[in-house]
Amino acid sequence: MPRDLATAQAELDEARAVLGTLQEQVRDGDTSVTPQQLADQRELISFAELRVEAAERTETRAREDHRAALGAAAKEAAEQLITGPGMDEVAAATRAAVDAIARLAQVAYDRNERIAEVGTQLARLDDDLIAAGETSERWGSRKYGVWGDRSRVIVPGTGRAPSLDVGALTTVAVIAGVGSDARGREAQTSHAGHFHGLRDQVVRNLLEAYPQLAAALAVSREEFAAADERGRYVLTEQGRRPAPEGVSA
Repeated sequence: MPRDLATAQAELDEARAVLGTLQEQVRDGDTSVTPQQLADQRELISFAELRVEAAERTETRAREDHRAALGAAAKEAAEQLITGPGMDEVAAATRAAVDAIARLAQVAYDRNERIAEVGTQLARLDDDLIAAGETSERWGSRKYGVWGDRSRVIVPGTGRAPSLDVGALTTVAVIAGVGSDARGREAQTSHAGHFHGLRDQVVRNLLEAYPQLAAALAVSREEFAAADERGRYVLTEQGRRPAPEGVSA
């Protein structure tokens, strides 16, 4: 019956101890100890040593089998991460995030344009008041309870509408989105490092590492065509050119 290593080692230690006792008895002149007893005990020790080696080999094989099982499980899990559908969810969430940021930016752009329009009207009103000699100071439109310029409009007693910093607004959305726990703080730090670095290279590196995100980050042929020359250059540098005709993005 197989022994575990601890049991086998204990049996070997006991057999050696017994032999040592018998030998001491002989040295002390005990004539009851026979040569056969010593020989039998040495045989028992040899056998116990073999049992220890057997237990060591059994434990070694068990460890190797355990490591092989862990390796096989890890390989299967890794293959699933690479070839499984997991990145589909990431791609869909990325696309949703891109669309949400684009929507946020567009709403901010539209509001800023409206602020600029109202501010332009106020500037013209101020010019008319100055031309009419009604005032020599800027912001003559205050007499109508409103003033401002293309960057802000103010209604005293009601409030102000400054232009939105779209970069700050979208950055805040990212910061709030990733959260403020340990993972979120780490993501914020990474975001800041990437954003203030070579942004085009960051996009290219991500697409090289995760080609599954190409469709989520791609622009359509219409969007690419509508971009100005600098915009098309940036999209190209980022590896976000639209797919050729007949090729799925």
